[in-house]
Amino acid sequence: MNSIAELIVVIGGTIGVSIPFGLYIARMISYEMRPLEAPLARVENGFYKIIGIDKNKQMTWKEYAFALIVTNLIVGAFIFFMLVYQNVFPPHMGGLSVDLAFNSAISFITNTDLQHYAGDQSFSVISQMATLTFAMFVAPASGIAAGFAFIRGFIRKNFGLGNFYVDFIRIILTLLLPVAFGSALLLMVLGVPQTLNSSVTINHTLEGHNQTIVTGPVASLESIKELGSNGGGYYGANSGHPFESPNGLSNMYEMFLMLVIPLSFPIAYAKLVGKGRGISLLLAILISFGILLAISFSQLSGPTGLETRFGSFGSEFFNTVSISTNTGAANSALSGMSSNPTISFFLGMFVQSIPGADGTGFIYTIIYVVITLFIVGLMVGKTPEFMNMKISPRDIMIAAFIFLIHPASILIPTVIAFTTGNAQSVLGVPAHKMTNATGFTQALYEYTSAAANNGSDYLGTSGNTPFWNWSTAIIMFLGRYPPIIMSLAIAGSFTLKDRKEAIEPVKTHGPLFISVLITMTFLLTALTFFPVIAIGPFSM
Repeated sequence: MNSIAELIVVIGGTIGVSIPFGLYIARMISYEMRPLEAPLARVENGFYKIIGIDKNKQMTWKEYAFALIVTNLIVGAFIFFMLVYQNVFPPHMGGLSVDLAFNSAISFITNTDLQHYAGDQSFSVISQMATLTFAMFVAPASGIAAGFAFIRGFIRKNFGLGNFYVDFIRIILTLLLPVAFGSALLLMVLGVPQTLNSSVTINHTLEGHNQTIVTGPVASLESIKELGSNGGGYYGANSGHPFESPNGLSNMYEMFLMLVIPLSFPIAYAKLVGKGRGISLLLAILISFGILLAISFSQLSGPTGLETRFGSFGSEFFNTVSISTNTGAANSALSGMSSNPTISFFLGMFVQSIPGADGTGFIYTIIYVVITLFIVGLMVGKTPEFMNMKISPRDIMIAAFIFLIHPASILIPTVIAFTTGNAQSVLGVPAHKMTNATGFTQALYEYTSAAANNGSDYLGTSGNTPFWNWSTAIIMFLGRYPPIIMSLAIAGSFTLKDRKEAIEPVKTHGPLFISVLITMTFLLTALTFFPVIAIGPFSM
């Protein structure tokens, strides 16, 4: 397909489908009647009774955050146990080391899916299906639930942020599971395998030998991998493997899956707080995403490291979509990408809201709005307000800390990795020497991906060392939960504020606001990260 046509089909089709998705999400956020409400409610109520949940109980931000963290930690402990004792379950593949199992558990519950292993070589069918695929539902459902609670903080007064367990179950049962199931069927039609057989043997290949090909429940993992901003591949080559993305159509559909939920959140926001505000945020996201695509497409990549069935455009398009949505899947080797696409990937992970991951990407968008309103308010001498509610100094401090914890989580461990020699060892450089720009970029990318809960990386299985497993696990945890907790604190603060009918000092909609928001977002990012970009990808 023509490159321009592919771009229009994917972006235009995703925006079109995001409208009904967004309207449905808005109903879930506001607890309005949904299509098929009666049968859905019966199924959900059955789960509430089994687990012992009072669906009418509203949670404060502290209760909501506590429920989210505890649920994720329990699932993380389950993943860790299953991977360490993988040898106990058929087909009895060797269990993972403690540090790799810990890294993988943290990786999957934080929606990162960083892989210091090759899935087809390290994991059994049981581990891929019952452990990792299960976690791929839990992690995005938690992020989407946090997004729901965050938005409720701006539309409800003195009524709590909802109930995490109710949101969590509803999101999995009525949003993720149906779409993932249908997508798995479509991917099977497009050539992605789905079987419980771990391998198939081909007798008498063209070379006259027998060949064993690893298979398994790939389509079911692949569908939720892309839909849930997960990114962890069944195979070590991720979406570059022909069984994960066989052709151009599967490549396009997987991009659609990655974009649809993140782009649905501004639509839901528009439905709940006003079309002007929601559409303005959607346009800001799309324009910013267009900038990332323009940077990526400005330089050809490959041919080394690229799949011939996708080429430079298909690889750069897919990887830009994947990394900007914090999915982290890759349909080519990142080493095959030129410097400009790599810079685009870094920008997407630095900002985390173009459009970002399911749920959390929109949270970061609003955080940038709060910071922008504060800065603009200082410039024009106005008290910062958002949706006719005062933004308190406490709100600003929390928003600033959410912004600053990200560069700290990237730059500090990068420095530690080089000063201790662990970066040089994995990059094949003598410990007493500094690496070149390419090596520095690879190490910086590892922690950027971990802090952004992205999961794409250069190191792959070479990162399977105690230092890199433990350090990236800590960074993935810090990149996920403290920002969510602090965001919920901001939402809880707004539920207590007075709503007034007045003209906003700074309008949060319209062309001027869109321009200022985009400018401030990229300016703050450039001021924070430009030095490391200059000595890294700019110098490659």
